[in-house]
Amino acid sequence: MKTVLVTGASGEIGAAIAKEFAAAGYALALHGAKHIENVNQLAETFKSNGIEAYPVCGDLSDPAACEHVWADTEKKLGHIDVLVNAAGISLVDFFDTMTPAQWKTLCDTNLSSAVYLSQCASRSMIRQKSGAIVNVSSIWGVSGAAMEVAYSAAKAGMLGLTRALALELAPSNITVNAVAPGYIDTKMNAHLSEDEKKALCEEIPLGRAGTPAEVAAGVRFLAESPYITGETLVISGGWR
Repeated sequence: MKTVLVTGASGEIGAAIAKEFAAAGYALALHGAKHIENVNQLAETFKSNGIEAYPVCGDLSDPAACEHVWADTEKKLGHIDVLVNAAGISLVDFFDTMTPAQWKTLCDTNLSSAVYLSQCASRSMIRQKSGAIVNVSSIWGVSGAAMEVAYSAAKAGMLGLTRALALELAPSNITVNAVAPGYIDTKMNAHLSEDEKKALCEEIPLGRAGTPAEVAAGVRFLAESPYITGETLVISGGWR
């Protein structure tokens, strides 16, 4: 049976990714940190439907915690075929008012966690001579956004990580790719007014927000594509 570790599974996109892999017959490890109760509930739902699923908990800004999460996942699942780095937070504010603490928290959650866990994945997957890593970045990592400068920088870092690590791991038959979602209908965008949401949708060629399930489908596509690596799949309805 194929296996997957999904970080940030307590969020809407992470949970949708977990459901996508569960529907495809994977055994799952579902990571959560602050909202571990969401992960526990999701794992119980999967188990009640005959799907092997385990919650794992840890602060992924801590390299030692990442090692523990990886080791705990391997213990539960036996091996890990796919790592999905979906943990993330946003920061909407003027760049000149951002504090060093805010910057550190943002980078630790969005970028450092992916770096540390990808190191763990690299060691295991090199021994297996197979595996896939998929990073959940953002359209702002591609094009940048005013009022989200720090977030854009961290998500752009994920894309640099993706491309470089793909080149390094390709000889071991390991793929590394990223998705860059655009405007997705999640609680992360709850700060937007209805008028702002409407204006955004008018800018999107397909005329609507994306869904977490549509992002999840892109993640699984990349994870299961043996000849695609180092690429970023923009999931934005044509919006740039």
